[in-house]
This record gives sequence, C-alpha cells and structure tokens, in this order.
Amino acid sequence: MKIRQKQSRHLNQNPPAENNNFNPNNDYDIWVLLDQAHFAVTRSRLLELAQFNLTKEQTQVLYVLTMWGGSATMNQIASFTMRQRHSVSTLVNRMEKAGLVKKVKVPKEKVLKVFMPKKGKDRFEKVTRESIEMVFSSLSAADKRKFVLYLNQLQKKARSLLGLDYKPPFLKRTATD
Repeated sequence: MKIRQKQSRHLNQNPPAENNNFNPNNDYDIWVLLDQAHFAVTRSRLLELAQFNLTKEQTQVLYVLTMWGGSATMNQIASFTMRQRHSVSTLVNRMEKAGLVKKVKVPKEKVLKVFMPKKGKDRFEKVTRESIEMVFSSLSAADKRKFVLYLNQLQKKARSLLGLDYKPPFLKRTATD
C-alpha cells in the first residue's frame, strides 16, 4: 500500500509532457522538450537492449558496420556516432574482447579497420526494435518525413557550429574521411 501511494505521489509530481506549456517560439523551451523526448525514447531503448546484453553505444557500432558492408574505420565510426576518437577506441577495444568486433590493420591504407565477426552479426540480428517502433508509431509517415528533415537541419547546424565537418580547403581528403 505504501509503495502504491509513493508511486501515485511521484506520478502526480511529474505531469505528462503534454501538460507542459512549451512555447514553440522559445528556442530554450524547444530544446528542453527535445531533450526530454530524447531521454524518454533512449530510456525505453536501453531497457530493450539490456535483454540482449548490449549498450546503445555497442549497438551503434554494430549498426555502422552493418550499414557499411561489415567494416569501417575508427574515424568513420567516430564521425557517425559523433563521439571522440578515444571514446570509440575504448568502446571498440571492449567490444573486441567480447568477440563482437575484430580490429585489423590494413597495411596499404595505413588505417585500422573494424570488422564484425559472426558473433557480432548473430547478436545484432537478434536485437529487436520494438521500443523504437512503438514510440515512432505515434507519427504518420508524412510526420516522420518532416521530422527527419527537421532533425537533419538541426544536426547539420550543430555539427557546423562544433566544427565537426570542417576541412581546410588546402588539406587533401582521404578515403578514410
């Protein structure tokens, strides 16, 4: 009975997001709402991934490797996940110890490539996406297309402000960029 009362009290102290009066003309309000939505969606995803003994970060790496035909450079993984190179290195090292990925130095390219061995493929293929599908089912196909456009605009601007995609014009681009 006491637990039920505590839960009810806790729920009443945190009204649902739709009861909050966010001003669509206030950038800070929009950011707060975006952050809250991100937290809620991510939390549901983390609960689902825990069933497969995977973290969100590990799943992102396996996703990148799947998207790029089974291998990627550390720089490509860092760029896609928007994580620092040293963080990706630490993550990949742990994943390699768990048998989810394999690092191979490519002599001609002078670069380290990450591959997904059978164990990683098998684990990634078992991962369900129900939490994502359930959350995004609240949007129509047209809403999803608009949402992707808006998120791409925000991401592009933020990456630009952070200098993530800047390459001085005098530097040659390499195959690993």
